[in-house]
Amino acid sequence: MAKEWVKDLFIEHAELFQVFLEERFAKAEEEVRGLAHLFAAHGVEPGATVLDLNCGIGRHSIHLAKVGYRVVGVDLSPRYVARAVELASEHGVQDRTEFLVLDAREVGRGLSERRFDAVINMFTSFGYYDEATDEAILRQCLGLANPGGLFVLETSFRDWVVRHFQPSGVARVRDLLVIEERKLNLENSRMENVWTFFERRGNKYAFKAEFSLNLRMYCLHELIELFARAGWRYRTAYGNWELKEPAIDASRLIFVAQNAGQERV
Repeated sequence: MAKEWVKDLFIEHAELFQVFLEERFAKAEEEVRGLAHLFAAHGVEPGATVLDLNCGIGRHSIHLAKVGYRVVGVDLSPRYVARAVELASEHGVQDRTEFLVLDAREVGRGLSERRFDAVINMFTSFGYYDEATDEAILRQCLGLANPGGLFVLETSFRDWVVRHFQPSGVARVRDLLVIEERKLNLENSRMENVWTFFERRGNKYAFKAEFSLNLRMYCLHELIELFARAGWRYRTAYGNWELKEPAIDASRLIFVAQNAGQERV
């Protein structure tokens, strides 16, 4: 189910979604300003080591490196990791970034000798699998976090999705058109979406590919419980990068947990 769509979209047809990641590269700079503000509020200063879990093309990793953090980005897509390395060199931060092809489900084993002051997971790249797997990923990340280290999750907020649900949508980026058909399964809080990609050829669009996505949507109390089961301690949550408290009309949720082995002061 989830495993197959993740592989299909991010490995077999990675070039399609890459167009959207490239389009959002500049936006990541603004998001990282907020992320750096969040880090400072929780004692993670420039120079700290950060793990960017499911980093894509390294949008946030590169901008974090620009403001002084040392970042390791991991992603299961070889294409995205290669592009992240290329972009890091273009932006002059190759000495403060490292990018590895690594499935999030194997992150503990793949980075067993590393330790980080913070782990980030951005742009709704969590909930791809079942809850047991999500918990296992979080538990592995806990083992990679220094005492007092943070986990920052930025994702779609289930409460907002329910309140503003739209059964379909259309997006155009460059020569790509994507038609999205959405279904929110209320029995298990999973989005069961179909994305159909078309490519512009002259005055017409030609079919490229279709993907059936299956993504777990979490509300705040569910994340608190999930992270607690994995050994993290909930610290706080925000509704935007200005660090305002979450609200049902906030489309994004920024969730902050901590490795409670030792408090930061």
